[in-house]
Amino acid sequence: MYLNVIDQRIQQDKRIRICDGLVNVKDNNIQLIIDNPTKTMVTLPKSMVVGTADHLPTDVYCSTLFSNIETEGTYVTREEEKQSMDLDKIILTLTQHLGNNQLYYQQVINLLKNHIILFDTSQTRTIKTDIHHVINTGNHSPVNAKPYFKTIEQRKNIQQEIDKMLKAGIIIPSHSPWSSPVVLLKKPNGEFRFIIDYRKLNSITTKDCYPQPTVEELINRLGGHQWFTKLDLKGGYYQIPIHPADKSKTAFITQDGLYQFQVLPMGLMNAPPSFQRIMNNIIGYNRWDYILVYLDDILVFSNSFDDHMKHLQQLFNVLNIHQFTLNPTKCSIAQQSIEFLSHTITKDSIVPLKQRIQAILDMPQPSSLSQANKFIGKIGWYRKFIPNFAQIAAPIHKVTNKIKEKKKEFYWSEEQIQAANKLKQVLTEEPLVLKYPHPTASFILSTDASEYAIGGTLKQIIDGQTHYNYFLSRLLTTTERNYSTIDREALAIFWCMEKLQQYLGGRDVTTISDHKPLQQFHKKIKLNSKRIEHWLIKHQEIIPQITAVIYRKGRHHGDADGMSRPDIDDHRNELNVTTRSMTKI
Repeated sequence: MYLNVIDQRIQQDKRIRICDGLVNVKDNNIQLIIDNPTKTMVTLPKSMVVGTADHLPTDVYCSTLFSNIETEGTYVTREEEKQSMDLDKIILTLTQHLGNNQLYYQQVINLLKNHIILFDTSQTRTIKTDIHHVINTGNHSPVNAKPYFKTIEQRKNIQQEIDKMLKAGIIIPSHSPWSSPVVLLKKPNGEFRFIIDYRKLNSITTKDCYPQPTVEELINRLGGHQWFTKLDLKGGYYQIPIHPADKSKTAFITQDGLYQFQVLPMGLMNAPPSFQRIMNNIIGYNRWDYILVYLDDILVFSNSFDDHMKHLQQLFNVLNIHQFTLNPTKCSIAQQSIEFLSHTITKDSIVPLKQRIQAILDMPQPSSLSQANKFIGKIGWYRKFIPNFAQIAAPIHKVTNKIKEKKKEFYWSEEQIQAANKLKQVLTEEPLVLKYPHPTASFILSTDASEYAIGGTLKQIIDGQTHYNYFLSRLLTTTERNYSTIDREALAIFWCMEKLQQYLGGRDVTTISDHKPLQQFHKKIKLNSKRIEHWLIKHQEIIPQITAVIYRKGRHHGDADGMSRPDIDDHRNELNVTTRSMTKI
């Protein structure tokens, strides 16, 4: 018999799920599966009518979803849905936050139902695309390596991972002349991470220079939008095909066999740009209008809910055509606040993720160079929220940025301890919130320079309130520290203007400086400083943005003045740099 649920409001009011489908009738009884995905008990009154039963239609897709001693039956779904109770749970989980707005809730439910195949992770799929990942090694002969020795326990762990990938069609046995060894990295929970050591292969691979967006430009693009959806691609790279001629180059060797990838593995040098190229090509030119792609994350952003539904519909259509699979546990649908790239994003502001901040606060004082680099890298990820970052972090940079030959010279004295504690204190005391630039309000850029550093603050005054958009600062190089005062103060303006172009976007800026001789420098053709004249020519495209340079005495110039005055005596050439490898949190 076919069960038809006649009143969908039952499901919405009770927060339960009853699917249309086939049921077995035995002794005039039907055993019906009703799913309660919530954590609270739901009571259904006796004799409640939930649906009607009729003879089986001919256009159904049958699959056994539940079969055990208690039910002794099968449950099947319509062909047009092709979804299990697990997928129904996924839909409810992804839409629970919309429960108070039935109109929004039902629209999202219907959208996800129509594209439920995207969230079906029961099978591994390779996307349909004419673009493949290419490993360009020129005429170089194959490189290979012997397998790294592993204990019996480690060999078992490796084989378990291999068996999973074989079953999923990710890898196949190989006869390749190429080979790279397997490395097992132990996770904090005691489990092992399966990694291929592709360093030899990467060393002879031609670099792919396809552009990849920066974190700053991605986050800045989201300002002013009210609705967000974040989609995570299941397996990420494993959905990307490799060019048939290059599959043998991905071969990896263990003590028990040789295998090669059918899809893009982690660890290949050009994997990120190749992935970005494929995603940009598939999504098309609309990507900057309402879609961002960063590694295996896709973010959809819209000004209104109706627009958001249209944008999601268009994106889901494209993803379905190309047979993508999403990871439902890492997706967030139709949210007005979203976690993206270690930040919480809303329409008006950017805030660091609380759990990321807590992870930094929980870090012990470093006892090695690698630990110090890890600490400054993690906290440096949020430097744009921290006034005076260069000043506070200067003692730590004195003992990091070591060249390889001087790594053994590492030390962590009271000066570094105080700096680390101060940075942690700022994270707990300061309101770590940056406002997105208002589209019509004027920008104010306060800059300053000291003997050792330069810094700036970008802000707007809206309804009498100061909205901070960005804090930035850096240490001066050894050469820059020898500049005259006017040159250092001018450098602060040029550097800040250049760094903030993605925020300024060609708009007018009022600059505030505590160095009076710079008041008209941007309008003069002839200056007493050849260096500033050179900078004016070099940056001539951004100079017209400066409408005025206002002089303000140092004691009235606090928000930028403090950012440039680190108490350090180190005169080495140290740039305050945060690398991507140091920012993995």
